[in-house]
Amino acid sequence: MEIKDFACELPYPDVERDENIADSKLLMPCFGGPSGVMTNAMTHAFQSCVSEKNRALSDALGEVAEVERRHGRLLARAIFRLGGYPVLGGRTYWNGSFVNYTLDPRKFLAQNITAKETSILNYERTVLSLHTESVKMLLERIVLDEEVRIKLFRAMLGEL
Repeated sequence: MEIKDFACELPYPDVERDENIADSKLLMPCFGGPSGVMTNAMTHAFQSCVSEKNRALSDALGEVAEVERRHGRLLARAIFRLGGYPVLGGRTYWNGSFVNYTLDPRKFLAQNITAKETSILNYERTVLSLHTESVKMLLERIVLDEEVRIKLFRAMLGEL
């Protein structure tokens, strides 16, 4: 599979440099909070490792982790361009306890779907509070990837 199978093919909008500390702070939970992209990236990396017996599942989860890391880089850059510092943490510093360590693929794929739905809600709520248009556009674009992965996880769950 290719990266395009795990994300929308539309390009990501560029975030303009525009000092707005309030907006940078609003992005922090999306970046490094308990349900943020860095948690999702580490969760999918873990799931990829523990799914080695199912090569297709393992490879797909590894690719999903890569897309999440890409989102992390994009959000970190946006935070910095708004005048903030992309610290791993929202209201608290990021730690490994945020990762979903479920071992059963049926369970963790169902939990991944719920996590993606939660991420979409978090992005949509954040967009409503933001003032920087280019950042709103970035989050709306990331939501498209989340929707692709909900479909992917449902399909993967159906194949187990």
